[in-house]
Amino acid sequence: MRRLTVLLVSLVALMLVFPIVGQAEQGDERNSYYYILIDRFQNSNSITEEGVDRNDPFGFHGGDIVGITDRISHIEDDLGISHVVLSPVFASEDYTGQTVLDYEQIQQTFGSVEDAIETVDMFNEAGIEVILHFPMEQVSENSPLMEEEWVTEEGTIQLEDEAAQAYMLEQMTEWQKMLGTSGFYISNADPLPVDYVDTLTNELSDQFWISELADFNESNVESILDAGFDRVLHGEFREDARELFKTIEVDYDSILNDPYLDDERVVHYMDHYTTDRFTRAMEESGLHPITRWKMALTYLYMTPNEPWLFQGTEVPSDGLVEDNSHHAMVNFLSGDEQLIRHIEKLESFNGHFPEVSHGDMNVLHDDDYFLVFEREHEGNRVLVAINNSPEFQYTEIDHLPTDMEMRGLIEDDLIRENEDGTYTVSLERESSNVFNVQPNQGIYWPLTLLFFGVLGAFIVFAIIMYRKNRREDRTKQDQNSKE
Repeated sequence: MRRLTVLLVSLVALMLVFPIVGQAEQGDERNSYYYILIDRFQNSNSITEEGVDRNDPFGFHGGDIVGITDRISHIEDDLGISHVVLSPVFASEDYTGQTVLDYEQIQQTFGSVEDAIETVDMFNEAGIEVILHFPMEQVSENSPLMEEEWVTEEGTIQLEDEAAQAYMLEQMTEWQKMLGTSGFYISNADPLPVDYVDTLTNELSDQFWISELADFNESNVESILDAGFDRVLHGEFREDARELFKTIEVDYDSILNDPYLDDERVVHYMDHYTTDRFTRAMEESGLHPITRWKMALTYLYMTPNEPWLFQGTEVPSDGLVEDNSHHAMVNFLSGDEQLIRHIEKLESFNGHFPEVSHGDMNVLHDDDYFLVFEREHEGNRVLVAINNSPEFQYTEIDHLPTDMEMRGLIEDDLIRENEDGTYTVSLERESSNVFNVQPNQGIYWPLTLLFFGVLGAFIVFAIIMYRKNRREDRTKQDQNSKE
């Protein structure tokens, strides 16, 4: 009986999923990124503890490369990430790896080169590409590179110097060949001469290049992208989105008027290794972090820009730059998986719906802190609704063809055409949903079958148990009469 019930429920579950998966187009996905700060991700307890001081918030805490392997299935299956960005692996006196001691050695507390090669291989086997964060700004005062003419007394690397350029290109090439990584992330691309960027991206043309600009303006963005970078992070978006999603009743103008909103080469994030955690913003507003994170992530994943997560976003981690608590070791055992499940749903739309991957974004309603927009591609649509108000909101959508329906993909909901040809999109306070627009399916047979199937299974179970109990009662009565 139990096997029959499990089989029935499994069959119906497949039927429920099929309409979504059936729209998948292989190779139609867009990227999603997950930044791993190696020293503060996970400790495997198998690497040397020399140099580790967990009592020092600015010291090494023992996170290592082997520890990352324990979370590959989480990154792949739960989060659906396409690209992992590893913090600098080079020998350093700074746990973030930003101040390099030796580009030709791996940081001893992280493990060995062999550990790094194996980890990259495991990511690649899982279908996840690995991007290496490569700092080119500063070396330690104890670095052997301090003897080079192209390094200042303060340890600043002068990238205008041809010898410095040649050395950096050589190191990038060697590490890429050794580890088998798929690209590079340059966190401060402003000082890079444009002709040098062109050289890097041409010499390592098979690599995927991500940049970040301290001075994010149209001229710099276009210059760095034209020179060969594939993506650029948009830090100013984070500031606007933080102010919006940390509290209720804030207009969407700041993010909807972003000139890079429709540019898939520009990457958006809510958390970054250089910022306070977004979770901390709710200390100011007093609102529930999970609720606010869900709304922010829905926007992050459903707009044309690709999403970037900093490790621990899915927990969600808390912390401030001021006391370095934003770099606390990730607590994967926090016990709250709401955000993980939310990210899993959002990421599942990628590839299943070409309109999410490549569709145009059209705002349909933006009033009373209730936002509704669509992603449309070759006549296919998904609608996204975000309610940043303290009360129930609804609006009428009147541009859809007749006899359609919208099915909620995050929260279960079904919207059908009104008598006047409109469709009513509604949401509870502080919530979001994504709707798949499709022809009216009439009776929703998978759900109907599920209801009657489960009901029928319980009826059959009840009958079997009733008959079994009657047989047992009769057996007891026969035994008592014989006695």
